[in-house]
Amino acid sequence: MGINTSNPSAALDIISNGNTLGTKALEVNNSDNSELFKIHNNGNTGINIGTSSPTDLWHVKTDIKHENLPVLSSPYSPLAVDAAGAAKVKPTSTQYFYFKRSSSFGNFSLYNTNVYTNIPFPAGSDVQGNTAGFGFGTDASGTVNAQSVSSISYLTIPEPGVYLFEMYQTAYCNGLPTTSSNTGQVAINTLFATAGNGSSVYSTNTIFRDYAIARRNASGGIHVNSYAYANPQKLVVAYQSTAANEKVALFVNYAGGDSYSTQSCFMNQPNGSDNYGYLIVTKL
Repeated sequence: MGINTSNPSAALDIISNGNTLGTKALEVNNSDNSELFKIHNNGNTGINIGTSSPTDLWHVKTDIKHENLPVLSSPYSPLAVDAAGAAKVKPTSTQYFYFKRSSSFGNFSLYNTNVYTNIPFPAGSDVQGNTAGFGFGTDASGTVNAQSVSSISYLTIPEPGVYLFEMYQTAYCNGLPTTSSNTGQVAINTLFATAGNGSSVYSTNTIFRDYAIARRNASGGIHVNSYAYANPQKLVVAYQSTAANEKVALFVNYAGGDSYSTQSCFMNQPNGSDNYGYLIVTKL
């Protein structure tokens, strides 16, 4: 059977009588002549929306009942409704940032708890992935916990959310320490600090403390160069960003024990590793 067509291609074939957005191919009314169901020329279908035109492929007013729905598997997200009321299912992707350092970073001292050394994570080939859309920048000068620091390399978080930061690197210092304590160790802080968009005033959110083990060479054997062994420096932070383009910067600073007043300390490449440290950020 064909309606508005002399050559039906189905048991019931209806052709719209026009090509405007308001043209309907099919309309069903109740006994009071109120529209219950309609299909417009553009394919949008409306149920119980009155005389309004459907604004999406499937436009329904009031409740819908679903039974025996299948469970969706990756890469699809569960059914959700956007701000306009449209129900949608779309592929999802993990938002992450992955930085793997390919060269040494260092020449800093470890002797004063009020001195902070920035850990840089610049844009470039060391960025292995950035689906989270992190930005990069450098503050020529700024403060960390009210202490002055120059050339602060930072990352910007483009949108609010909860992010898991995981950093790993190793530290060592050349030669004997400037001063020795009875600990036989150097206590080193790794700081996770944040600043608002447009600000260069950083405040500490989280501190991780690790210790450099004394009297070891690069292979771990006892040696007169006390701190040449690769000593792990770790940081794991779940951070909730509450505003767009918040700034994040990481620092190391001296926490106690033996000290190096000269710039004799570095982040190095452990034996057997293909990198000098990494930072992985995942949006949760």
